[in-house]
Amino acid sequence: MRPLLLVPLFALVACSSSRVHERADVMDGLATGGAPGAAEQNRSIIHRATVQLERDEPEQGPAQAIALAKSHGGYAQQAMTQAVVVRIPAERFEGFLAAVPALGTVANKSVSADDVTDTHRDLKVRLDNVTRIRERYLELLQRAVTVEDTLKVEKELERITLEYETLKSRLEGLEGSIALSTVYLDFQRPVRPGPVGWVFYGLGKGLKWLFVWD
Repeated sequence: MRPLLLVPLFALVACSSSRVHERADVMDGLATGGAPGAAEQNRSIIHRATVQLERDEPEQGPAQAIALAKSHGGYAQQAMTQAVVVRIPAERFEGFLAAVPALGTVANKSVSADDVTDTHRDLKVRLDNVTRIRERYLELLQRAVTVEDTLKVEKELERITLEYETLKSRLEGLEGSIALSTVYLDFQRPVRPGPVGWVFYGLGKGLKWLFVWD
């Protein structure tokens, strides 16, 4: 029996890769050429927030924050003595932030929205492409006749499988960050000025009155 040839497979894989990327281009065109609001709704966004709160008993803050997160469908990713990291479903992110002031006085807050649509789409296309190639190598391995052919296919299959697992892990991690927003809450005791501090506080208020009138 003639040895198994790998060249036709590589040609087939190349054609498959080209078709996958062409399909991705068509999807991009549909996303940008549809209704004005459709593309925006299909964006992949990672939401994050950091909130610093002041309260008289900061050590009780994390437990109350976890309870608030659970009421919004979330959970605690990491809890510390006076801080906590919670994950909140993206669709309830804004509602959770609106409820955070119930945990204490907001001293500082920062919110970010990272658009990862292109990265998300690229990973999905690449994973789809590698999955197709991997399936073809598995089929080819079943048809291998000689030891040489088997070793060649197994070597390529090992490389493709590693790439497949890497892309799959990256995609799952990215989609997890998109689906669940991350909020870091830090609780501190309010700083109250002493006798001398009140003098400077009053002086500051007086200077403001001299230069700024309502």
